[in-house]
Parts: sequence; C-alpha cells; structure tokens
Amino acid sequence: MDIEKLLRRAGGIIKLQGREYVTYRGLLFVAHQSGLESVDVKLINWDAESKMAIVAATVKGERGSFSDIGDASPQNVNRMIASATIRMASTRAQARALRSYLGVGFTSLEELPGDQKSKPQPEPKPHRKPQIKDEQFNYAAAAEWALTQGAFTSVEEALDAQREVFDSSMTNAEMRRAWRTEVEALTKP
Repeated sequence: MDIEKLLRRAGGIIKLQGREYVTYRGLLFVAHQSGLESVDVKLINWDAESKMAIVAATVKGERGSFSDIGDASPQNVNRMIASATIRMASTRAQARALRSYLGVGFTSLEELPGDQKSKPQPEPKPHRKPQIKDEQFNYAAAAEWALTQGAFTSVEEALDAQREVFDSSMTNAEMRRAWRTEVEALTKP
C-alpha cells in the first residue's frame, strides 16, 4: 500500500508557500485505512501562566505502537487559537505519532509555528483585476488560501466553515465572492 498515494487521493497533502505538508485529517483517515486501532493522548505538562502545553500521544494498530509529543504556546500557534494550546498540543502530538505509524516523512501542517501558517500573501496590484475563471469551485484550494490569509488555523477548520457559508443553489462565482467576503471579514484587524 502506497501511503503517499492514499494521502494525495484523500486530499491529505497540501502545498503551502511552495512546500508540501500532510494534514492531520489526512493522516487520521489513512491511518484508519491502515489498521489504526487506538489513539491515546495524555497531558504531560500545562503551565497556566504561560499557557504552554505539552501532550504525548500513542497510536496503536496493525503497524505497531508509536508515540510522540507535541507542544503549543501562544508564541507558536496562530493568534486565533492562542487560547486553545492544550488542544493544539494534542493535535500536534497525534499528528507526529500518526506520521511515525504510517512512515510519513512530510511535516504536518498543524506542526508549523503559527506565524508560518498566517503570513499574509501580497495583495494584487490595484491596476490589475484578479482573473476568476468560470471553473468548478475548488474547496480545498479555497480552504488553503484562507489558511494562508490567517482566517483559520487548519484546512479542516476552513472546510467546516465553507459548509456554513455555501448552499447548494450558489454558482461557482457566487461561492468565490462569498468565500472572499468571509475570509476578509475574519482577517480584518
């Protein structure tokens, strides 16, 4: 079984700023397909003053048992989840353990420091109107773009938000406009 092919087919590998990253969602999906039996998570350390969390995760299944740790603090997460450092440390630990379980060498998107995920992209020059092709709306690309704008902390969160923004009667152009408006509203200072 080619894990990388499974991850790509499941949309579990994305490109961000010219590099490829695996997503926690993709790892979990492929791990279930690869005999994952359990995921055990334990809070190792929590400093309420600094909001620094360290979590250990162990995954078990047909491929064996693999453990790793994840950390999170307001200094290494996106500002939108600075109050959820325990959850982010848990996600990071699970992603690292799942990567070991599957033998995946890609860094997971969730492991990136917050400032890397939310670097603003250059604005289009005022004299150039962005070209919007009348093609099928690409939900994953739109979610990745929203992540780079700092509107969300994960592709999964952006995809969930799309379900609330779009309805089945919208055209591709209407979805593009609605998504841009949503992301701009979430990233206004």
